[in-house]
Amino acid sequence: MKNYSFYRITVIVHMFIKFIFQLYIFNKRNNHWDAATYKRWEHLLRKQAAEYREKAILLEGLMIKVGQFLSTRADLLPEAFLSELADLIDQVPPVSPEISKEILKREWGRDLEDYLHDIGDKPIASASIGEVYKGTLHNGQEVAIKIQRHQIDNIIHTDFKALRIVLWITRKFTSFGKQADTRALYKEMVTTIGNELNYYKELKNGQYFQNRFHDREKFYIPQFYEEYSTKRVLVMEWIDAEKVTNISFLRKNQIDRSELANRVFHFFVDQLLEHGKYHADPHPGNLLVTEDGTLIAIDFGMVGELNREDSTKLRKMIQGFVLEDYQLVVKQLEKLRFLLPHADKHKLQNVIKYSAEAYLQDGVEKLDQQLVERIFSDLKELVQEQPIQLPAEFAFLGRAASIGLGVLTIIDPNIDFIELSKPVVKSWLEKTEEHEDNIEIQVLKDSIKPLLSVPRNVNQWLEAPKQQRRFEERREWQRFDHQRSLITIKMFYMMFFLALTFFFISLILLNKLLMLISGMIALTSFTTALTMSYKHKRWVNKYRRKDVPF
Repeated sequence: MKNYSFYRITVIVHMFIKFIFQLYIFNKRNNHWDAATYKRWEHLLRKQAAEYREKAILLEGLMIKVGQFLSTRADLLPEAFLSELADLIDQVPPVSPEISKEILKREWGRDLEDYLHDIGDKPIASASIGEVYKGTLHNGQEVAIKIQRHQIDNIIHTDFKALRIVLWITRKFTSFGKQADTRALYKEMVTTIGNELNYYKELKNGQYFQNRFHDREKFYIPQFYEEYSTKRVLVMEWIDAEKVTNISFLRKNQIDRSELANRVFHFFVDQLLEHGKYHADPHPGNLLVTEDGTLIAIDFGMVGELNREDSTKLRKMIQGFVLEDYQLVVKQLEKLRFLLPHADKHKLQNVIKYSAEAYLQDGVEKLDQQLVERIFSDLKELVQEQPIQLPAEFAFLGRAASIGLGVLTIIDPNIDFIELSKPVVKSWLEKTEEHEDNIEIQVLKDSIKPLLSVPRNVNQWLEAPKQQRRFEERREWQRFDHQRSLITIKMFYMMFFLALTFFFISLILLNKLLMLISGMIALTSFTTALTMSYKHKRWVNKYRRKDVPF
């Protein structure tokens, strides 16, 4: 049943509409919020997130990918909802081995024995898009064979249709949809997640990263067998390794966790702050380590790209923090499209400066992991309250940065981001030649101060922002009343058109009772909608004269 397009679209859209009405009714019934109201609000959000988890696990496909994506988007969803999705794992029951091997045979156009000496009876890993089998070529080389799940391309395309409907409803009937760039968000998700359906693209991405990191010490990307790979099958070298976060494995093989974290850190930084492609799904299952401590990166299906201009702006923003030049920070945030149009840049600059200086009093020498965590928490709260958004093109960059931060703190809980950052920033200074930066660079080179006294983490800035900002308390409920009125008006218009449809049906069927009831409902709903529209227009014009934004 879950593979049928109509069923999937119905379940996804129905769930979303139900969530919208639950939130609408809750807000309508609670005009004044207190501690008890917030507690009930969080309970409702957790209940909705739990239902999403249940449906995602049931339907599989894109639902799991979207759930993982949303779990890092604090600018889109409240914390209570995000916490329920945080551990949503892309791990689903396997397809029948006979079906998967038939797909492999069809893709190769030959019997499996023509290419393989043997292949496992069961997959060693099963995710929402593909499964991995272990096999051996006739030359004795062990390989990992990644095979797309049966009908997954149809399922993903169906889910994208459902997602497009959901985002359309969001744009038309919610205030959030009018603020967020849902079209750009949809395009980014289609491009990045959709590319995972083409394993040949994944092969080319893997070869790109092989070339990019070919001279990296104790770092390896398995070789790909292009002659055996197709759009739905990917064959690559088999590597015996464990997850990079497997602490017992690291201890058993006496692998230096600090040194390993150093290599993982630079692997992330080189991608996330330098122009070019970056691994958009670097979870522990895609970062492995061998017994001799070699870092292995796999699965390049989900890849994003950072252009040269944006990577330069990100580095300048970090330099602004280092130099305590908060005007530069805000300037780069604006250039990176992080600021909403009505943002008060001077106010934001002062808020950032005040928050940063609050942590500079004790100096670098007193920085510890607990303080770093508190700083990150306060930064997250700061950007949630300020007019900062996450542009769609940075969505997967933020997700990758967030995952990377979590991986690093698991490998080495005592990781010193400041010390690891020093050579990185020095390298930036040597490469920077723009005239506008010369004074700042000289100051930094001369003082080399606290490169590093400011433990800023751009990753946290990418994952924390929220779209629904409320700058002034007195305007909150005006905007809420505005949206509530619009939804009510639209509901009456929808009721009118629905009643009108039944009225015409009654004319065809010559059913007088149905004609009377539908006619009365159509007339009443249309009159009510017109009256409310007129009153609402006068109300809006009244507040527009007072420069109240909606």
